[in-house]
Amino acid sequence: MVRETEPGLQHMNASKAPQAVQQLDGAYRIRRAESARDARKLHDLFAEVFHPEEVGVLAETMFHHLPRMEYRYWFIAEEVKTERIVSAFALIPWTWEMEGVRLKVAEMGIVGTLKAHRWQGLMRALNTEFDATLREGSFDLAVIQGTPGFYQQFGFSYAVPLENHINLPLHVISEEREGDPFTFRLAGLGDIPFLMKEDEAYRAEFSLSAVRDEAIWRYLLTHSLGTEYGSEFWIMERCAGAERFYCRIPAQGFGTGLIVSEVSAVISAAGLEQLFAFCGQIARERNKPYIRLNVHDESRGARVAIGMGAKQQMPYAWQIKFPSRVDILTRLAPLLEERMKGSCFQGFSGTLRLDFFKTAIDLVWSEGVLESVGPATGEAQHSLAVAADLFPALCLGHRTWRELRYIRPDVFPRSDKTGLIADVLFPARRSWIHEQY
Repeated sequence: MVRETEPGLQHMNASKAPQAVQQLDGAYRIRRAESARDARKLHDLFAEVFHPEEVGVLAETMFHHLPRMEYRYWFIAEEVKTERIVSAFALIPWTWEMEGVRLKVAEMGIVGTLKAHRWQGLMRALNTEFDATLREGSFDLAVIQGTPGFYQQFGFSYAVPLENHINLPLHVISEEREGDPFTFRLAGLGDIPFLMKEDEAYRAEFSLSAVRDEAIWRYLLTHSLGTEYGSEFWIMERCAGAERFYCRIPAQGFGTGLIVSEVSAVISAAGLEQLFAFCGQIARERNKPYIRLNVHDESRGARVAIGMGAKQQMPYAWQIKFPSRVDILTRLAPLLEERMKGSCFQGFSGTLRLDFFKTAIDLVWSEGVLESVGPATGEAQHSLAVAADLFPALCLGHRTWRELRYIRPDVFPRSDKTGLIADVLFPARRSWIHEQY
C-alpha cells in the first residue's frame, strides 16, 4: 500500500507544500500528518476502529516505510478538545499501466472513523482535501477497494476486477509431486530482479496492470512481513534455474481457504501441477479446506484450476474515479490513436463527442491523430451518450458501451458509425491489479 522511502526524503517531501488546516464546526480540525509522531496516533485510531485486525500496525508500517509515502498523503480529522485523531485515511500512491501508458494512481486506503464520531461530516471534509490533492498532484486515477455502496457519493464507480474466488477443492489435487520435482523456497531480496521480470510478463497479459519497481518489491519482502497483511512469495525451480516460477500466498484475506493471489503468467503445465500439489500440502498443514485462487479468470492458473473442477464466483471490482475526464483521455491519446490505426477507421478525421448529459467532451481527430480533447462546442456528427458514473468502466475496458446498455438504456450512440467508432476506441479488455502491499 505504501512504498519505502529514505527518512530524510520523506521529511523533504512533507515540506514541499504548506498543509491546509481547517476547523469543522469548531469541534474538529482537518489536517494532514505533520511529523513522525502522527504515526503512533494513527496506529491507535486504526487499532481501535478495526479491532481485532491489526490495521494499526499496517498503517504505522506504511507511514514509515512504504515507498513514496508522504506526510501530506495522510488525511486527518482531529478532535480539537482532546487533540485525538478520530478519523483518517491515506492516499496510497501507485503506478498502473494501460497498454504501455503509465498512470499515476491514488488509492484511498485504510479509511476509519471512531464510532462516537461518525455521521459528523468528517469523511466528506477529508474527501474534499483528497480531491484537491488529486488535482494538485496530477493524479490520473483515484481508486478504492472499500465498503460496497458507500463511496459512490464521492464519485467512485466500479471499473476493474478485484478479489476473485476460484475455489479449488483439495481432493482433486494430487498429494504427490510426480515427475522431475521442483524445489520450493521463500523469496529473498536477491530474487527481486527475477520477480520484476515476472511482473513484465504479467503486464504483457493485461490491458491495465500494476507496476512494481525495486522499492516496492523490497517493501513486500521486508517491512510488509511485519504486518498481518504480508505475503509469502515462493520461488519454485528445477534444473539449476532453467525453469523457474513463483506464487504469492497472503497471510490474510477473504474466505477460509488458502489464498494464492499471484502465479507466474507463463507457468508451464508441469509447473502448475506441482504448484497445486505444493499449495495443497500447505493447505492441509494449515487446516485450510480448499485453495482460493485470487487471480484473473483467464490466467493460466485459473483456466487449469477450473478444468480440474474449481468453483468460480463473480469477482468484486475496484471503485474508480477520474479527477478529470479530459485529462485521462488526453493521457490515453497514444493508446486511442493506436487502436484507431489498427481499425477500419485508420486515418479518421472528425469529432467524437462523449455526452455525459450534464457535460460533454469532444475528441477531435485529424487523419488518425487525436488533435485535441476538451469541452464540447458547437455540433458534432458523432456523439455517444454515456452517464458519467459509467464512463470509468467504458474507458478502462471493463465493459463495452453495448454491455453497459443492458443495465442503463440511456447509453447509446446517435448513429451506427458512432457505435462502431466507440467499439474501436473503447473495447472490452482483460485487466488485473497485483497488490503492492
